[in-house]
Amino acid sequence: MANEDQFTMETRDLKVQQFHRKSNPFFMLVACFLLVLNTVYAFPFPQSIDPISLRVFSELFEPKEFHIKGVIDDRTDRSPVAFLVRNISSGSQLETVDLEGGAIPAVEKYVFGALPRDQSLRPVVIRIRDMKIIEVLTDSKSGLVEGEVYLDFSFELEREDELVHLLDFQGGVSYKRGVRQFSVIEPVLRKSINNSLNYFNDWMEREATQDIKLAGDVTIKIRDYREDNQDDTVFYNPKRPLTWEDFTGRPRFNNYAASIFASISYEGNSWIEEGEVIVDLVFKTYMLKSSSWVKGTNNSYGLNHEQRHFDIARIIMERLKEKVSNMDLQPHNYDRKVSFHYLEAYREMNKMQEQYDRETAHGLNARAQERWNQLIDEELAGYGIK
Repeated sequence: MANEDQFTMETRDLKVQQFHRKSNPFFMLVACFLLVLNTVYAFPFPQSIDPISLRVFSELFEPKEFHIKGVIDDRTDRSPVAFLVRNISSGSQLETVDLEGGAIPAVEKYVFGALPRDQSLRPVVIRIRDMKIIEVLTDSKSGLVEGEVYLDFSFELEREDELVHLLDFQGGVSYKRGVRQFSVIEPVLRKSINNSLNYFNDWMEREATQDIKLAGDVTIKIRDYREDNQDDTVFYNPKRPLTWEDFTGRPRFNNYAASIFASISYEGNSWIEEGEVIVDLVFKTYMLKSSSWVKGTNNSYGLNHEQRHFDIARIIMERLKEKVSNMDLQPHNYDRKVSFHYLEAYREMNKMQEQYDRETAHGLNARAQERWNQLIDEELAGYGIK
C-alpha cells in the first residue's frame, strides 16, 4: 500500500506537471496580464497632490527702506490656493491644493526667510487680496498642462497702529508642465511672489524721498490770506472795518434791517524737503458783498452789529489756527485731520453766530450787544487783533 500510495502521488504530480505543460500559453497570457497590472500599480497616478511647500534657498535682496512686519489675509475666497490637473484621466476635474501650513502662514514664513528684517526701517504689511494657481489640461495625448499664477497684493505702511496704503501689485506667471511634473509649480509661485517683492522694493527706493506718505515728519506753516479785496469778497483785516458800501446784495423780505454773509475757509499746499513734509496752510476769513445786504440807510450801531458777526468768524478762525498748530500731525494724516477740525470749526462758527443773534435779539437788545462787544474785543485782543 505504501508503494501504491507513492505511485499515486507521483502520478498526480506528473499529471500536474503535464497539465502545466499543456496549458502553458494560457498561463503565459495570465502572467502577462498580471505583469501589466503589477506595472500599473507599482507606478500609480497620484491619488492626491501634496501641499505646495515654498522653499527659501537664499535671501532675495536686502531692503534699505522697509521691513516686512506681517501678512494679512484679505481674500474673499479663502479656499485652497491651487486648482491643479491631477492626471490625464481627471480631465477638467481639478484638485484643490493649498500651501503647506496654510496660504497666509506659508507666504509670511517665506517672506521672513527671503528678506532680512531690520526693524529700525519702516514697517510694511502685505495684504493679500487674491492668490490663485489655476491649471487646464490642454493636450490629453501628450499630457500637456498649462497653468497661471495670479497675485493681488497690497503693500501698506504701519503708522501709529494705522495702515497706510502705499502700492498695489497685480501680476502673475504663466507656465507649462507635463501632467506628472508637479515639481514645476512651487518655483513658479515663488517667482511670482519674488516679482511682487522686487517691484515694491524698486518703488520704495525710488519714492522714499518723494512720496509724502513715506516722509518722516511734518512741518506746518500757517498764514492768513492778506491779498487785496476782490470784487465781491472782503477778507478780514482789523485795519479795514466794514462799511455799508460792502453790503451790495438785494434785501430780503423780512423784518431785519441788514444781513451779512461771513465765513471761513482754508487752502493747503505741500511739498517734501529732505524727507520732511512742508505744509503751507492759508486761512481765510471773508464776507461776500453780493450775499450781504442792508435796507435803505442804516446807522453805525447797526453796522457794528454786522461787524461783530465778521469778528466772530475771525475768532473761530484763530481758534482753528491755534488747534492746528498744536496738533501732532503725521505725513499720512495731516490733510484729513486739518479737514476734520476745519469742519468742526465751521459748525462752531454757525453755533456762535446763532447764539450772538439770539442773545442780542439781532442787535435790538443794546445791553446784550454791549456785553458781546466786550467779549469779542477781549478774545480778539488775546490773539493780537485790535
